[in-house]
Amino acid sequence: MTGPIDELLGTVGPHPSFAPAGPVRFSVVVRTQGTRPNSLREALESLANQTHQAHQVLVMVHTDDDHVTGEVRALTANINTVVEICQVASGLRTAPLNAGLDAATGDYVCFLDDDDLARPDWLSAFDLAIQDHPGQIARARTGVQQWSTEGTGEPRHPQSQVDEPFAATFDLLAHLSHNETPICSIAVPLGAIRHHGIQFAPDLPVLEDWDFLMRIAPLTGVVSVDSQTSLYRQLDDSNAFAAETVDTWERAHAQVVDRLSARPLLLPTGDARRVARAHFVPAGGSRYEDDFTQLATELDQLTKSPLRWGRRFGARVGSAARARIAGRQR
Repeated sequence: MTGPIDELLGTVGPHPSFAPAGPVRFSVVVRTQGTRPNSLREALESLANQTHQAHQVLVMVHTDDDHVTGEVRALTANINTVVEICQVASGLRTAPLNAGLDAATGDYVCFLDDDDLARPDWLSAFDLAIQDHPGQIARARTGVQQWSTEGTGEPRHPQSQVDEPFAATFDLLAHLSHNETPICSIAVPLGAIRHHGIQFAPDLPVLEDWDFLMRIAPLTGVVSVDSQTSLYRQLDDSNAFAAETVDTWERAHAQVVDRLSARPLLLPTGDARRVARAHFVPAGGSRYEDDFTQLATELDQLTKSPLRWGRRFGARVGSAARARIAGRQR
């Protein structure tokens, strides 16, 4: 006899039908509004220079302006790779991504925004990892660099060295509180996406990549690629951070966490020990949260009134010592 949990576990992990036979066929979904033609050209040229050529490149133009879509079409005519142009006239940031999932025909799907760059081994590194771990998500390291736009909305000049602020390897528990994986750093089995009916949340204005990853990663598993294969260019203007308010980001974060809390949490083997070390209290959080709160309060008191804090601390030490002595006498 099996129950719902047995049925659920039967769908977890790499599925044989999602494992490609031979070199992986990648569908690359490139998201653009058509407002950064130079940056889009650079992103597409980085795809043309791949050592493992993409099976399909889908340029999803998120605009209702036919003229803009026409300009994108003309731009791609000079790129040395076959490109399919799809216009997505409505919806939030996730609309072109979901349209790309619908149009994809490869074994795996990857994502590139028009201000990101793929290094020449982007797809080949994914392919090597997938050959050893078929059916799993492949997740590579990502470089991050600050770029100035000079008021054009396009990346013009780098303003920093390439850094790696995101974790080098994938950790599901770490991802429960925040995202450590830019969308350009993953390759996801398309069969698993369709089998589990997973799409990007249409109502999320930001953090859509985090929500998407956290819904499918527990089902397929993730293999980490120890190679920096993409460059995430952080622009000083005309990006999601600048376009959306802090309140929008906080609401989206709370929404993703609520969505995670609304379904069972599947953890990789071994993570139960890490959860146990957090020492959760019944119907509450980790008991260490109370310890941290008390420490913060005491630090605040120490800063504001060292003498008063010293008297209180001395009284507590004396009380504890007297209690121990009394206990021994008993």
